[in-house]
Amino acid sequence: MNEAATQILADGLLKGGFDVLDALLTSSFNYAVSESKDSDEAALAAVLGTHTVALQGNIQGGGVLALLLSLEESTKLVSHTKDGEPTAAEALDDAGIESLKEIADGVLGGGVTHLAERFGEEMSIESFEVVQYTTEQASDLANFLGDGPVQSAFTFSADPHYDSSGYLLTSAALEARVPDSQVDSGDALVSDDEMKDILSGFSPEDETAGYAGSDEGIPENMEIVLGIDLTATARLGKVEMPIADLLALGPGSIIEVGHVVDEPVELLVNGHLIARGDVVVVDEKFGLRITEIISPRERIERFR
Repeated sequence: MNEAATQILADGLLKGGFDVLDALLTSSFNYAVSESKDSDEAALAAVLGTHTVALQGNIQGGGVLALLLSLEESTKLVSHTKDGEPTAAEALDDAGIESLKEIADGVLGGGVTHLAERFGEEMSIESFEVVQYTTEQASDLANFLGDGPVQSAFTFSADPHYDSSGYLLTSAALEARVPDSQVDSGDALVSDDEMKDILSGFSPEDETAGYAGSDEGIPENMEIVLGIDLTATARLGKVEMPIADLLALGPGSIIEVGHVVDEPVELLVNGHLIARGDVVVVDEKFGLRITEIISPRERIERFR
């Protein structure tokens, strides 16, 4: 396992997947990878003891991935998309599996699309399926993943309905597609230990004054993260729509996003809200004038 490549894959796939869930369920999901490690049949059997539903797919050009969820969270996602209310069920019926396939199409596709944009190459889901595994079927999942798979445990939440965990499984063939330039340039996120060192440079007495620790107000170890690229998104609003309505959209369609004209627009960085502001026009281009922003310490802590 290449730790840097694994982290890039996990971050990209989960970012793209949860962006789709945010839009699909009109929610704001937070997620974090807690551990990544090499996997084998025994490790998969242990994971399948609690997370039995797999959204899995083959990727154009090589590589496979699988997203493992618990039965409870899977049924909640199904009821949320169908009825607007996440309700857990004891089993997935045929209709539930079909609904989960539609969710899988968006989530897996969103994750792979995010990787394609990051890697600068053509990538898409060639085929996908929803499979319910038992611990005795760990060998089937191992065969699907091939030699040298990696499993990344992650947590996810969205108030007030979701607070759970899952596993992202990626094949060695997919890891091999991470560009060497990104691995070598340190595109992977900062480690927990490095982040603790960075956060230790903040002054708890005065968070609004900036950073403490050096003559310029920025601790020396802050340079570790200052060069990392983050994705900033201005979010006008959110709307809940059935999948059927999404598929019916076309040129000329109008979507009411429920945002009042004089309300501030949200600024999200890597999916985390950090500021609000007003839309302005600068040199015939839209811009965002910040009117409200969280403290520097909170901004850094949200990217852990």
